This record gives sequence, structure tokens and C-alpha cells, in this order.
Amino acid sequence: MKKSLMLGLALLFTLGLIGSAWAGGTINLKLASFMAPNHVQHKQVIEPWAKKLSEMTGGKVKVTIFPASSLGKPPEHYDLAAKGIADIAFPILSYNPGRFNLTSVFELPFMFTTSEQVSVALWKVYEKYLQKEFKDVKVLWLFQHGPAQIFTTKKPVKTLADLNGMKIRCSNPFVNQSLTMLGATPVFMPVPSVYTALERGVIDGTAISYEGLVAFKQDDVVRYATTCTLYSLNMAIVMNKRKFDSLPADVQKAINETTGLAMCRAAGKAFDDAEIIDKKKAVAKGVKVLTLPPAELAKWKTDSRKIWVKWAKDMNAKGLPGTAVLDMAKSLLGHK
Repeated sequence: MKKSLMLGLALLFTLGLIGSAWAGGTINLKLASFMAPNHVQHKQVIEPWAKKLSEMTGGKVKVTIFPASSLGKPPEHYDLAAKGIADIAFPILSYNPGRFNLTSVFELPFMFTTSEQVSVALWKVYEKYLQKEFKDVKVLWLFQHGPAQIFTTKKPVKTLADLNGMKIRCSNPFVNQSLTMLGATPVFMPVPSVYTALERGVIDGTAISYEGLVAFKQDDVVRYATTCTLYSLNMAIVMNKRKFDSLPADVQKAINETTGLAMCRAAGKAFDDAEIIDKKKAVAKGVKVLTLPPAELAKWKTDSRKIWVKWAKDMNAKGLPGTAVLDMAKSLLGHK
């Protein structure tokens, strides 16, 4: 018994030495992304964060981005981190339907204000209400892209009646309801597939931000943009929990100190800045910007509030604090 105990202690000591040696070497973290290598979130947010993390740990940590869905398709990215296929991942949360029920409050039609403001609000609501929805991962930061406008290839949308009968790509189930009110047919597909669908006429248009339009080269195939600031999607940078827990304490501390609210703000601002730049790029390529009659847009927004009310009721029926989350989101974003 005593001999077994001594052997066990010796083994633990040896493992401790091995752990110390490992902690003193380079810790390579794989970050999976579906975005292209030159994407604004890579260049302006993730890469600067990785550099700062490396500096804070004396070069101990190296984050390598695997872009363009090289580790998995866009809908798989949350699970890439949750299951440890990647150490860190960059998912779009709405690509996992039914998984982020309360978090989806920020994806309701016409909830959007600015990417920075929504990203900050998203983090604050996450801290109070949403942590159970992310129990499988460690959340590093949360954010939203720029506002989706409606882009079409052949037929301009000058009034809401023009949407009747049109097939519009949209990856948001709540906005799908809002589009259906107008007689449009929403079509879901991951964003990398949209270019070909637009080019071949499989869909008549898409709801996406200017930044997304340019990033995925859809500005090459659309001709019209209708301003409506319809919605945005929740995005995240999440980490495998076991990987984080296995890291030395100083590395964990550095990760905690370089993530959270400040990174939500930075990611949102990067998208806001990109939206201005990429709108100019799209216009320079010949995309014509149209505006809906103010009274029609106001009515569409008012009618879409019914979806907000239904969302809260549906959440409440599931035993979730839907009304409280909706009220907090509205308050943070200045909605009455």
C-alpha cells in the first residue's frame, strides 16, 4: 500500500514536471474561421488580440487562424470549439437553430442600432441571462456584424410591394417571418453559397450587410441595394473549455484580461467602420442605392414588433425569461 502510494506520488510529481516544461514552451492555439484571411475581423480584431496575448505571455502563446472554412463548414464552427476539434472558433450563432434561444433577441427584425452598441449590449445581457446557453464553451467575446440591407440582382425594391414573390436569402428565422408578411419567400443558405445562387438566379436577392456583400464578392452580381437596416446576426469567439482549463494560470489570466467587453466593443466598431468603407466600394462597382418610402418602412417596423412580442411569449412558454431579456435588450439599445 505504502509502495503504491509512493509510486502514485512519484507519477504525479513527474506529470507536474512535464506540465511545467510544457507550460514553459510554446502553446499553439488553433482558431477556426469561415471567413477569408483578409476579413476585417481577422485583420483588425483577432490578429491584434493574438499578438497582444503573445506579448502578455512572453511569447508563450501562439494563435494560428485557419480561415475560409478549412477546419469545417460555417454551421459546424461552434461545435469545432465545443468538441475540441479547434481550440477557438468563430461561429455565427444562428447557424445553430434552437440552441441560443434567449441570445436570439438581438436578431429580431429592426432590433439593430450599431454593431458596437449591439455588441456591448449582447455582452451585458450574456453576463446576466445567457451563460447557460454557452455552457459547452468558454466565451471570449460576442458581437454583431453590420446591418443587413436588401440587395437584388434584376428587380429593384423601391416599395414593399416589390418584394412580393421574390426569393430573398436570409439566415434569420425571425426576419424570415417579417419578409413573409410582405409576400417574399425567404431562402436559407450559408453565406459562402450565396454568390452562386445569385449569379444563377436561384434567388432574386439577399439580405446582408455591405461588409458581407463585399467580403463574399456578392457586389459583383447584385445591382440594387434597398436601405432598411433590417437585422444583424450574433457572432462569437468561443474556446474549448477543457483546453482553457488545461492552460497555465498565467495564460488563463492573460486570456481573461484580453477578452470580454472590450473585445465586444472592438469587434463591433470594426464592423461599423467596415460598413462605411464597403458601401462606398459597392456603389463604385455600380450598385444603385434605393430607399423605401418612409411611411412604408415605419409601418414595416411597427408590424414587425408583433414578432418581438411573440418571441418573448415563446421564450416564457419554455420557462425562459423572455420578457425580461427583451426588456433589457430594448433598454440597452434605446428602443421603446
